Amino acid sequence: MKSATLRMRNWRKHNPERQRENDRRWRRKNLSKARAKNRAWYKKNREYKLQQNRLWYEKNYKKKEVKTRIRLRKHRMTRQEHDLRLKEQQNRCAICRKLFLKTPHIDHCHKTNRNRGLLCDNCNPGLGHFFDSIKILGNAIKYLEKWNEHGKNRYA
Repeated sequence: MKSATLRMRNWRKHNPERQRENDRRWRRKNLSKARAKNRAWYKKNREYKLQQNRLWYEKNYKKKEVKTRIRLRKHRMTRQEHDLRLKEQQNRCAICRKLFLKTPHIDHCHKTNRNRGLLCDNCNPGLGHFFDSIKILGNAIKYLEKWNEHGKNRYA
């Protein structure tokens, strides 16, 4: 190997932060080239990468942190946004106002995929069973008011 190549490898080994910054700068300037290079590598090594992902998933999925990260990514929410929402709701369900004892569900609109709030194990499927319909929920309220014998239910 040429001495210039050896010097460059040695420099990279001893200056990882600067090398990382150089790589980022190159990527920003040459984004289409970088993407093409990544696509070509993935196409060539697809099975290897999928196997790596499967092994990592099997090893790490049981960990609470990984489950949370997967759930947040699914709902396009950052950890900070989730924590802020929890703080705004005072660690309580947005509907029934009970304290969360388990990990809250991230409620979202199925038409727009916008996140609405954090719900408990009972309220989240409740909204789903009513198809997020204000009309159906209104009918349910009227029904309960008609048949409410005790004047108050246990959650009111």
